[in-house]
Amino acid sequence: MTLFDLAEAERRKAEGIAIAISPAHRQAVLAAAQQAAFDLAQRHGEVDSDMVAARVESMGFDYATLGNAAGATFRNAPHPYKWVWTGRARASERVSTHGRVIRIWRLGRSVE
Repeated sequence: MTLFDLAEAERRKAEGIAIAISPAHRQAVLAAAQQAAFDLAQRHGEVDSDMVAARVESMGFDYATLGNAAGATFRNAPHPYKWVWTGRARASERVSTHGRVIRIWRLGRSVE
């Protein structure tokens, strides 16, 4: 077994995300979260998962339903955009996250 292999690590990450979002009830919440993230980024310039969770909850969805699939929120931005990590992070304020560090994202333009 190879201990270090970035390509294999990325493949396994994509596989895990696909499994996490497979239940149909999660797909609707994930779609709402991705749209909320996009809207918030366009409005505020930067966005994090706490902001997305608050917006999704205000839309009537239970953000906690996402579970591990929440990691897919900042993937697949609408064309021609892509999600870019700002290099900054902060402690989450949601009680359920126990103060976990969350990334701060912005929209960038895809280069094609």
